[in-house]
Amino acid sequence: MSVGRAVAAALIMAGAAFGSPIEAGQKAIQIGVQLPLSGDRAAVGRAIKGGVAMAVEAVNQEGGIGGVPVEVIYEDDRDTEQGAREALGKLVQDHRVVAVIGELFSRYVMASREIVEQAGVPYLTGGTSPRTTEQTRWIFRVGASDAVLADLLARYAIGDLKLNKLAILHDQTGIHNARAEMVVKVLKERYGIEPVVRAGWKPGDRDFTPQLSQIKADPVQAILALGETGEAGPFLRQVKALGLQAQVIAHRDFGTKQALEEAGGAAEGVVIVTEYIPALQGPERQAWARAYQERYGTEANVISAQYYDAVLLLAEAAKRGGVSREGVRLGLEELKGFRGVMADYTFDAKRNGVHRLYVAEITAGRPTLVTILEERL
Repeated sequence: MSVGRAVAAALIMAGAAFGSPIEAGQKAIQIGVQLPLSGDRAAVGRAIKGGVAMAVEAVNQEGGIGGVPVEVIYEDDRDTEQGAREALGKLVQDHRVVAVIGELFSRYVMASREIVEQAGVPYLTGGTSPRTTEQTRWIFRVGASDAVLADLLARYAIGDLKLNKLAILHDQTGIHNARAEMVVKVLKERYGIEPVVRAGWKPGDRDFTPQLSQIKADPVQAILALGETGEAGPFLRQVKALGLQAQVIAHRDFGTKQALEEAGGAAEGVVIVTEYIPALQGPERQAWARAYQERYGTEANVISAQYYDAVLLLAEAAKRGGVSREGVRLGLEELKGFRGVMADYTFDAKRNGVHRLYVAEITAGRPTLVTILEERL
């Protein structure tokens, strides 16, 4: 029997207590958080924890949930699949935990799915793989799925810009490779277009000459770039050095402060597609981003914002549906246009909460809004 099945079996035997409402007089309402506090992704864990901590303070300053304060139980998953299952197992077996804010890394979410569904505990994730919420009742995505990204990215290039000669260049890491596959599929099935060039690089590469040389030999109108923040600067500088005239349209990691600083003037005119650009999202959301930076000494990013929102979503769901696991799940399903610091949330039948992406052009090192792409529901 797998670890997941063993934990799930134990949960079933534990009976109905896991779905019970909070007892009268309880001093706090517990939310569990499964996150990497150690290992290679500890920085991700810090961003998650920072967002969660700020949100819990905000909720409690407003009176908590029905006058009862919220408390958080953090469980380190050690940045491993086994650790993710073990951390989640500890949380769901604690009957006080009414919901879990879960991993960002989709692979670890997939490793957690069986435990979540068997336990019947609401689980919010920032993981973008569509598979994480497919055929589930209890897992909700606090963000846009990669299927939405592929759809809107293709629509922008083909429908809005009227381009038909495209290159797709990407990191070969699982998540970026999967995104590239989805974009290729949408281009072919919806628009009858195949990329002129599709090429990948190994994670950690900083020389993109082999991939960009293919474009120099066979010019395209746009380069769709999918990669990590640390790859963005060298990539954009090499595009400029080679004299490529194609419009670069990149996913969110190419638009971070670090990426833009490393790219320098080579970022000018690059288009970024992303869920989160605080500078373009109104005074209230900008104020939150400033408060985050003042508190932690680092720029607010999509991770800190969506995990801040995860707490707000759970609190609102509990107020609507009741302070129990079933009540929180029902409350999440009822939310329509709930305003967070990253987005307005409505969970669809696939448990996706965000249905729009910003398109911004980099001008003088800063993003300027081009358009907002909305998913057609």
